[in-house]
Amino acid sequence: MPYVRTLRDRVEKFSAKVVADVVGARFGQVENIAKGRMLQGTSVMVTIREQVRNILEKEGVPAGNHAIYYSFAFKLASKAFSHSGGTLLKIAEGLKSWWVNTHGADPTILDKIINLIIPA
Repeated sequence: MPYVRTLRDRVEKFSAKVVADVVGARFGQVENIAKGRMLQGTSVMVTIREQVRNILEKEGVPAGNHAIYYSFAFKLASKAFSHSGGTLLKIAEGLKSWWVNTHGADPTILDKIINLIIPA
């Protein structure tokens, strides 16, 4: 089973890669802001991935097919950052149709992911 990076892994790597002495003095001035935003944005995506993995495991989806559903969840989540209400629901319907027709995704599982990201 492949190793799945946790939020802590991601934060440690980001912190190690963005040392102010290497990146520059200007970054040093905004380092705390950048790291806070990285943590906030990444934690949402890591949480979504973990919850989608739980759905996929319960549904018996083979590990080799998980990427189809992760990509759907991340695409829908990215739309949820800037849309809401009826607009977001229409986007979700369109994405669902696309994933079913082009990737062969199970619409029942996609509905569960939609309900995860867009609570009723």
